[in-house]
Amino acid sequence: MADAVETRNGETIHDVQSLLSFEGRDFLVRNNGDQVNTADLAGKIIGLYFSASWCGPCQGFTPIFAEAYTELYAQGNFEAVFVSADKNEETFKEYFAKMPWLAIPFSDSTTRDRLNELFEVNGIPHLVLLGGNGKVLSDDGVERIREYGEEAYPFLPEKLKQIKEEEEAARRNQSLSTLLVTQSRDFFISNDGNKVLVSEIQGKMVALYFCFSSHNCREFTTNLVEMYKELKDKEEKFEVVLIFLDDDEQSYVEILQSIPFLAVPFKDKVCEKLARYFELSMLPTLVIVGSDGKTVNSNVAEHVEVHGIQAYPFTPEKLEELEEIERKWLESQTLESLLVSGERDFVIGKGGVKVPVSELVGKHILLYFSAHWCPPWFSYTPKLTEVYHEIKAKDPAFELIFISSDRDQNSFDDYFSSMPWLALPFGDERKKFISRTLKIFRIPSLVAIGPTGKTITTEACDLVTVHGSDAYPFTEEHLKLMEAKIEEMAKRWPEKVKHDLHTEHELNLERQRVYYCDGCGDKGRGWSYYCKKCNFDLHPKCALEEEKKEDDEKGENKDGHGHEAAAKEGWLWRLISIKLTEVYHEIKAKDPAFELIFISSDRDQKSFDDYFSSMPWLVLPFGDERKKFISRTLKIFRIPSLVAIGPTGKTITTEACDLVTVHGSDAYPFTEEHLKLMEAKIEEMAKRQPEKVKHDLHTEHELNLERQRVYYCDGCGDEGRGLVLLLSYFCKECNFDLHPKCALEEEKKEDDEKGENKDGHGHEAAATEGWVCDGDVCKKARSATVNGEEDCSSVLGCGAEDKQEKSGLVEEEEKLKGFGLANLIWSCRRQSRTNSAHRYRLFGSNPRWAAYHSEMRQRPTEKVVRKNIFAIAAQRWTLLSSEENATPGPHIADNSCVSADVPQTMS
Repeated sequence: MADAVETRNGETIHDVQSLLSFEGRDFLVRNNGDQVNTADLAGKIIGLYFSASWCGPCQGFTPIFAEAYTELYAQGNFEAVFVSADKNEETFKEYFAKMPWLAIPFSDSTTRDRLNELFEVNGIPHLVLLGGNGKVLSDDGVERIREYGEEAYPFLPEKLKQIKEEEEAARRNQSLSTLLVTQSRDFFISNDGNKVLVSEIQGKMVALYFCFSSHNCREFTTNLVEMYKELKDKEEKFEVVLIFLDDDEQSYVEILQSIPFLAVPFKDKVCEKLARYFELSMLPTLVIVGSDGKTVNSNVAEHVEVHGIQAYPFTPEKLEELEEIERKWLESQTLESLLVSGERDFVIGKGGVKVPVSELVGKHILLYFSAHWCPPWFSYTPKLTEVYHEIKAKDPAFELIFISSDRDQNSFDDYFSSMPWLALPFGDERKKFISRTLKIFRIPSLVAIGPTGKTITTEACDLVTVHGSDAYPFTEEHLKLMEAKIEEMAKRWPEKVKHDLHTEHELNLERQRVYYCDGCGDKGRGWSYYCKKCNFDLHPKCALEEEKKEDDEKGENKDGHGHEAAAKEGWLWRLISIKLTEVYHEIKAKDPAFELIFISSDRDQKSFDDYFSSMPWLVLPFGDERKKFISRTLKIFRIPSLVAIGPTGKTITTEACDLVTVHGSDAYPFTEEHLKLMEAKIEEMAKRQPEKVKHDLHTEHELNLERQRVYYCDGCGDEGRGLVLLLSYFCKECNFDLHPKCALEEEKKEDDEKGENKDGHGHEAAATEGWVCDGDVCKKARSATVNGEEDCSSVLGCGAEDKQEKSGLVEEEEKLKGFGLANLIWSCRRQSRTNSAHRYRLFGSNPRWAAYHSEMRQRPTEKVVRKNIFAIAAQRWTLLSSEENATPGPHIADNSCVSADVPQTMS
């Protein structure tokens, strides 16, 4: 309404009654149907709560807000109003039933839309707080309620300043009582159910044990109990207090019964307060509070796990002493001190033959940490095998030892049978010591040990990926020589180039620490031809055509700086076609009224014929002049690309590549309505999933269920990305993601029994109706549909040349009216270059796709009218080998199964 907003003294003032009313309605509603006149809210502090039932973060925040609301409402001067973003009245009512406050009637979409626009709501949950005078007190009410609850009332800047000052004072004057005593509780619970006063442990060193109902916490609890009992036997003044952060009361009861120490009562408010106070970033966490009530160490969990009672009393001096012991051990490290333990003084070869460690002394050794169940081994192990043979040919005084994380003997045997090197026996107790000593937190990992037995580098995985066998012997001196050689070569390279793979902008020669080439897909270091605006990289050899010709003349397919040349052995385009072929057949089986058209960027007829011979779909003839018009019209600036066109000939989406990558054939027919149905189904699934999990692939930290716009699963290696929002079990500290189905073992087993392995990857969606979610907020998304008014016939039509070719058979353009095109840019996906831990994957990196072999199916000419059509634009990249039948080389992606503390240093 016009008088709902006015300006006084330069400040915007809202008239609450006018703001919340509409023509013919001057009331709000409660979930029991009662009506409350908007005039009754005059003079009160109002919280406008923008939320929706389909929004996961909203579902998480609403109970928190409801708890705070109960306390605030009791004060008599606060009210909240729900402004729904639900898609129908049924879901609105179901969600509103959980809320104790008022709501704009769902039927009044005009007011709801007006409030969204007025307060610029671009993400939910969103809480706008209005003062009694109608002035906006805060538009980040969600954050204030999350952080401080009802304590933030009345939400004035002065109140927040007061809270922060009190927190600082509490830190300065910290004591056991200020940490653990509340107005309603001054006791703990023992395992027999008795209450123990907090005052009874005053003057002792206290360990605050934050845990969760997870496998890792259960294992750590066992170690902690053992240490606790040892300290009690020594009559040390030491206590442990359990602070359980899970909502599962049964798990709380079980762990309470298994521990000899004290616990804060289940779901006590102090639990979350302490988690925020100590800024927890991982579980388990063990905070040490000294006898004076001051914090000694914010987390000694790792020290307890590694050193046990030897870490006591956890002072900086004691921990420094342990670190000094570790440093001295590393300085004196030998191969035997690392690999020999008692009578276990051997590794094994084929057939279980024992090879004494003494025979390996004086050699260069690579320790390969991997597992059969870890998908990256499909790509990395073949590459490493190639490198192994090349290094052995140069230096016989070299060996590699496989250290397995397999779960059973059969898996180990199966995996090891494909390897030409040695191994630590399955289940060998030395593995734990070696992994802990070398700090191996993810697989695959590769550690280089020199002839003296000392560690050269734990980053050999990256070095092998980028430089292959040229990285050997991995020493700093050798790498410097390689860098010097690269620098010398770089002086002869042009500062700027223009390339067919990126026609929009010029590429500048820039230094990069690490990047992924958008030509060949391999990792690179050092120099890159880079477009900052588009975040596009090319290896120098992928960018420079003259270098390509020179390499072809020499019969080489490597650049001088160790980067794999573009499209090594043709594997990139083959993997893309393999995956798309699989999806193509699946869609055709569901809907015969579907077709795909290949639009080639090949440079000669022979390359075109060779590539097209592997495809089961249609094609635009090689060199057809229509290609330029189509590419320009659909704005295809890089390849491979894929665009989906509907039966009417209108473009459905230019992001079909993302959808196919994430959802496979399930994404068909790619319409907004279909995606909404998928989102609703996925959101329903998400409600049944735990908020936190612990997984064998990431034993360091717990994984939190979060919403992601794009990520790569560190389990299966597949991309999580698309128009629908995705759920990920995520470790923020290590930037480690798992698809929900990869994270939930029970779900996986259930799918295996059904013969399924989809979650989309079933990739769980989190939002609907054009919203996307980043884990904390569901945000409004941009429409994915472009060129919605263009008809396929106008795109394809080009006079006498309007033809389609299939296995040499030509069909007239008239038969193609009603077609649509689909050209989705399948670029080599990667996320922000500012975070080197972000993952990069290629379409088809899953090994089961690489194992798929398609054959050209000869079919009679068929009339294809009003079909859904894809068109894949893919080419052999700039430096593709000229071999006619090049076989796919291994794709060495930057994926791993377990995250490290310093992700960028591991492969």
